[in-house]
Amino acid sequence: MSAPIPMSEPHRRLCLEVAWEMDALARVLPGLVPSVDGSTDPHFVVRAMAGRLLRLSGVLMGMVDNEALDELAQVIDLQAGQG
Repeated sequence: MSAPIPMSEPHRRLCLEVAWEMDALARVLPGLVPSVDGSTDPHFVVRAMAGRLLRLSGVLMGMVDNEALDELAQVIDLQAGQG
């Protein structure tokens, strides 16, 4: 593992703002597509995509806040669940 790259406070705040916006968009996204009966219901596809966005934004927030890098990498590699 390489040494962490120093991040200024303005950069850190900007990264967190990006992650928070991704999180907010992912939470509203499923509500924009109505659920219909069917085996390929677009609502569930959008919900799955939103779930992945939530996981990715969580990783970004965790990296900025110096959480365990190995655990965060497992989320990106889909080793810690797919959502």
